[in-house]
Amino acid sequence: MIVHFLDTSVFCNILNIDGRNERSEEAMAELQRICADKDREIIVLPFATVIETGNHIAHISDGNLRYKTAQKFCEAMNKTVSGEAPWTYYGSQLTEEDLMKICAGFPEAAQNKVGFGDLSIIRAYEKYKDEIPGIGEIRIWSYDKHLAAYHERMELPERRR
Repeated sequence: MIVHFLDTSVFCNILNIDGRNERSEEAMAELQRICADKDREIIVLPFATVIETGNHIAHISDGNLRYKTAQKFCEAMNKTVSGEAPWTYYGSQLTEEDLMKICAGFPEAAQNKVGFGDLSIIRAYEKYKDEIPGIGEIRIWSYDKHLAAYHERMELPERRR
């Protein structure tokens, strides 16, 4: 199984959010490729991606476009909840342990212009990897280099006969 953690940089392109859609065609092509192999590949939508994408929508300067984009975003969230979206939602609020781990690395990350949302996506990626057995490959699907670097092939345990 290949797991693709959906980052905000890609999600904004999939939703075609004005000002954040410079790679929309590329994102849609990759989405279609992944969906064509849905028995082997899954897309995971982390909590931080939802929050960050909503924040980007709220900052669209054209009020009419902002409203229409917010409606489209909510349609995508409703499809996520009902299981109609090509991705599954992963992540509830951050636990106290998650906050401690993220905060431990945040000052240095902030120095390198890596935000708290990105660190929470990395934390969700790490937790998912530890909690879900049978992953053959996992990556953060991102157009940001520091997040796209998270891509691993996992060793699967040998099956007994």
